[in-house]
Amino acid sequence: MKTTIPLFLLAFTASFQGAAGVVLSEFEPNPAGGDPTSSSIELSGGSPLDTFDLWILSLENDTNSALGTVDRASNVTGSYDANGFATVAIPDFENPSFTVILTDAFTGTIGDDLDPTDNGTVDLSSLGTVFDAVGVSDSTDDDTALYGATLGGTDILFNGEFEPLLVFRDGTTGDWFQTVTIDFGLVDERVGAFAAAGGPELVPSDFDSGSLAPTYGSVNPSFIPEPSAALLGGLGFLALLRRRR
Repeated sequence: MKTTIPLFLLAFTASFQGAAGVVLSEFEPNPAGGDPTSSSIELSGGSPLDTFDLWILSLENDTNSALGTVDRASNVTGSYDANGFATVAIPDFENPSFTVILTDAFTGTIGDDLDPTDNGTVDLSSLGTVFDAVGVSDSTDDDTALYGATLGGTDILFNGEFEPLLVFRDGTTGDWFQTVTIDFGLVDERVGAFAAAGGPELVPSDFDSGSLAPTYGSVNPSFIPEPSAALLGGLGFLALLRRRR
């Protein structure tokens, strides 16, 4: 079963990335197999062919650890491609829960505690302008510890199955989705998807690409909404009028 998206989103044709400036677009919190040495992160919405000099941080959000500790901090540089995309590599993430922050400056160091009182408020004094933030949870206990939403970004809540393999923005609306291994180790093990806040399981055919694989360097998949009941009713009414004529 698909979730129903409001009708106004069906008419949304402008690129989310182009309207919002540079943002995090896609990364793998915990890819399948053994831990890699590096993690790829896609940025989108940059000025085509322009250069960038940014920082990507990961803050600890496991409730049994020191919340807000800087676990990863990488300075990433390069140029956006003609479509405003760039893919950068940083040392592999520690497994979720964590919050990834995209900023233009960082004057601190790995190990700094940016939430010393563990009250959910991030100390921004060592950060420059925060362009985006995405929290990724691996348990319901950690859902409320994430910093993404409080920093103006998004929190990707625990999906009830497993740690996300991939998280990505919808290529049209900019909404976040997470892919995950469902029924891990069972005969019907499969890769499915959920919206950032959870909800019903989605499958590859629910997206225009027909795939849930990473798409670094190109437009991400877009969710295909089912027509709403109101729209279907309107189409049925038009059909009835045609028959009466």
